[in-house]
Amino acid sequence: MSPTSILEEARSRCMYISGVPGTGKTATVQEVVRALHRDQEAGDLPPFKYIEINGMKLTEPRQAYVQILKNCSKLNNIYDFQLDLLWTRKQDVMYNIFDWPSQRHARLVVLAVANTMDLPERIMMKRVSSRLGLTRMTFQPYTFRQLQEIVVSRMKGLKAFEEDAVQLAARKVAAVSGDARRALDICRRSTEIAENASPSKKSGVLVGMAHVDSALQEMFSSPKMVAIRSVCLFHASFCKL
Repeated sequence: MSPTSILEEARSRCMYISGVPGTGKTATVQEVVRALHRDQEAGDLPPFKYIEINGMKLTEPRQAYVQILKNCSKLNNIYDFQLDLLWTRKQDVMYNIFDWPSQRHARLVVLAVANTMDLPERIMMKRVSSRLGLTRMTFQPYTFRQLQEIVVSRMKGLKAFEEDAVQLAARKVAAVSGDARRALDICRRSTEIAENASPSKKSGVLVGMAHVDSALQEMFSSPKMVAIRSVCLFHASFCKL
């Protein structure tokens, strides 16, 4: 069932959206909500209120209630939250949130966004996981070609990378995590390395395989190894003694 039909029919629903980090879960939800707002402004959908709760910004799960109350007084809205960070031993916060759509005249849609795919089965009590029903959406890690397309689209037609360099970054990230943010971070760092290597030719330098490889070595190395490589020669020699 589409978000549009749910709002048109004033139905309540819970959806569990999961996938590894950097696969576009939150970005997709936000884009869908933007599209729904456009339809609402055009008069094609009934009015609704969207509330987003970021679990990363909460110091305690029950602060979710405060965020909700700040934004609405009635539970006839649509909102999403980062599920992993609202888990408590008693699970009362998640239970209450998932229970609200089942209340009479609630007209509430809950979109639970989580990095953990099997969270309901693994750490939730049956009374909580049962509230999720069978409505689930799983975001798979990006493939090499998808990552390559994402990086190229961010360049907006600029010739900044050698083609093989983009492929190297995309293949490495696809093999490890499929995280689009990591791929973009590597390309960004590769650009910095290329500029620092040729400061007098910043505008004409193309990022090559060597620059990407250096960025990969930095990002996939442990923090301790990065720190050791960064110390001065005196300290490096001292450490070898």
